[in-house]
Amino acid sequence: MASDPLIDVAWELHDLPPARFTAERNARAKAVKGEDPALAKRIAELRRPSAPAWIIGQLVRHRAERLTQVLELGAELREAQEDLDAATLAQLTKDRRALTAALAREGADLAARQDVNAPSSVLDEVSQTLQAAMADAGAAEAVTSGRLIRSLEAVGFDPVDLADAVAGPAPDGSVAPQRAKAAPDELAARRARREAERAIRDAEAAHQRAERDLAAARRTAADARQRQDELTSRREQLRAELRRLDDDLRDAETATEQATAREQEAEAAQATTGAALERARSALEP
Repeated sequence: MASDPLIDVAWELHDLPPARFTAERNARAKAVKGEDPALAKRIAELRRPSAPAWIIGQLVRHRAERLTQVLELGAELREAQEDLDAATLAQLTKDRRALTAALAREGADLAARQDVNAPSSVLDEVSQTLQAAMADAGAAEAVTSGRLIRSLEAVGFDPVDLADAVAGPAPDGSVAPQRAKAAPDELAARRARREAERAIRDAEAAHQRAERDLAAARRTAADARQRQDELTSRREQLRAELRRLDDDLRDAETATEQATAREQEAEAAQATTGAALERARSALEP
């Protein structure tokens, strides 16, 4: 399908300093009026971009690589929000702010080269528009079309309002060839890396828990072995004492037997002498 010729005209007009836009647009419309009145009418209806939108267009044309980095980071940020990866989300948010601020300053430098003033209020809108493009895929397409008319703003999680934001037909993703075709592959690689890093963090945490568990188990085992050694030693002591008691008991049993025998002998002797005493006493009686 042939591209809309208005896209090429709008692209060229948006590359001009804003002060030259109206005169050049009218000249272009007049030049094609005889050949294509309908196109001439559409060209004449093109609106001059606002200062922030024009600076965004300069970034598209002259800082495409940097802009692509910002928009790819925005896609990562959206994925991180869906994944609820808090650590990655915090880092990407920090990177987003730094990149958009730096890119806005680069846009100011590009504007200065064409004697276009870019006050802080304009740069704030540039940064705001870049953040909207990072937050919304449709806004990113509007930005990279290079035909942005006005600044954009992301409000919460709602889609960015793109009504009358682009000159000519709405972008379909085929404009701005500066964007790397490998971006989806790079994004997938980054996501895979992020998941691998998350897996490493999870594995490290699990390994640390395992190390703590191992240390605790080793302490418990050492205490148990020490207790076992103490009880074993105590048992040996008790066994030795029991052997001594057994020896003492045998000695006591022997002594008891001997003493009992002597007692019985003494009892017999006492009975014998008692009987003799009785006989002797009887003999003395008249």
